[in-house]
Amino acid sequence: MNFKDLVKIALSRSGIRNPFKSMFKVLEFETTAYCNRKCNYCPNVEFERFGEDENFLMSEKVFETLIGHLVDLKFNGLISPHLYGEPLSDHRMLDWVRYIKMNLPNSKIKIVTNGDYLSKNNFNDFLNAGADIFYISKHSKLLKKDCRDLLKDLNKETLDKHVLVQDFYSDFQESQGMFTNRGGSIEVKTNVKKTPVNCSYATYPVINSLGDLLLCCQDFHNNYVFGNIMDRHLRDIWFDERNISLRKNIYDYKLDLKICRDCKM
Repeated sequence: MNFKDLVKIALSRSGIRNPFKSMFKVLEFETTAYCNRKCNYCPNVEFERFGEDENFLMSEKVFETLIGHLVDLKFNGLISPHLYGEPLSDHRMLDWVRYIKMNLPNSKIKIVTNGDYLSKNNFNDFLNAGADIFYISKHSKLLKKDCRDLLKDLNKETLDKHVLVQDFYSDFQESQGMFTNRGGSIEVKTNVKKTPVNCSYATYPVINSLGDLLLCCQDFHNNYVFGNIMDRHLRDIWFDERNISLRKNIYDYKLDLKICRDCKM
């Protein structure tokens, strides 16, 4: 562990750095657990979490409950409808983006997508509905033609403001600088990876398609569930003393959980 990491630990354990004192600034939730791709560096390649029925889709009731909780909390941070599924494969996404923006006008909506369903035809529709950022994860040598044509035609101002492309395909074959091992679920080069100090993944809520609040986005198998928003308000689950205590320990590099000890990034 280097000097910088030791300083981080000292500051967080002293309470000077404590992201749990105030409202979280980011929330991720999964409208669908389905992904049309099966990348060999993703846990999805060999595993279907919820079988072949419709349980992989978040119900409208769960979605509306979640947004209602965020309205109660006056949430004005970054909200991202994704986890391991492909959000643009969900035919409801455009309407749901519009619903989020209508109810949480001061929030920013970030759509993380592989780009396969993104084109000139729907890009402006999503912007007009309220999407702020498209984070396009490139998982093949080339993006799909419709997506390439879209990016080619966008002006620099729009690209700079609304689009970020990350080439995970090339990165995985070369430096693997952008990858984590998903809490030990996949293999990455570990000689340059380590368990993070002040892990940011512990500092914001992640909701799966069933409405469960998970430990973090690295918990692909949903092994660490703190509660369900259909049973308790998101505020009460997130700010539960046991929840905060566990997350604070993770942030302070007190790694009680196996998933945290195994995590490399």
